[in-house]
Amino acid sequence: MRLLLSILILTASLSSYGQATRQAAHKPNYDSLRIILEEMVYKDQNIRRILIDSVGLDSPHAGNYIMQMREIDADNQVKLKVILDKYGWIEQSKIGKKAAEAFFYIVQHSGIELMEKWFPEFKRLASIDEADKTACAMMEDRLLMWKGKKQIYGSQASTFGKDKKLAIWPIEDPKNVNKRRKEMGFELTVEDNAKRLNAIYNENQQLPTENK
Repeated sequence: MRLLLSILILTASLSSYGQATRQAAHKPNYDSLRIILEEMVYKDQNIRRILIDSVGLDSPHAGNYIMQMREIDADNQVKLKVILDKYGWIEQSKIGKKAAEAFFYIVQHSGIELMEKWFPEFKRLASIDEADKTACAMMEDRLLMWKGKKQIYGSQASTFGKDKKLAIWPIEDPKNVNKRRKEMGFELTVEDNAKRLNAIYNENQQLPTENK
């Protein structure tokens, strides 16, 4: 009887040890992830700073930097998809705000498929201060614009209309847009943001005919 009891205790102990080992193996190493994600953010933003601030979008050399940007974006997206599939959209309290920016920037610079898949989780985390709510508002606006719908916060601009000049994409309830922007943490009004982007802003702008 004692021998049987000892065997049962040993079996239970080994089972518990195995379970604990498996859990430890799957537990994210947030320090390592932070380093990886921060490097991804740097690459994403650095090539854009060089292109826009140093080279200029109108420069004859811009094409080479745009190619580099697309290569960086593609590489970042492959890496981030692995992280998303394994750990999900990680809370900023676990990896820090800078590393958390990688999720926003890389998904924002991907295609609509990845954005649609992960935006609901991004929005949930933003609602509990585990993701940046201003960035979340920007992604929501971009998704709406890509779907040919009016945006909510006025963060997105595009070239459309007969003259194809850069303009703020049409906004739902434009009279209250700056109130909504303030609630989501935007520092600039939609008017000042348009000036920053050197874009036309018309609060009565309607959706382009082809998007209706």
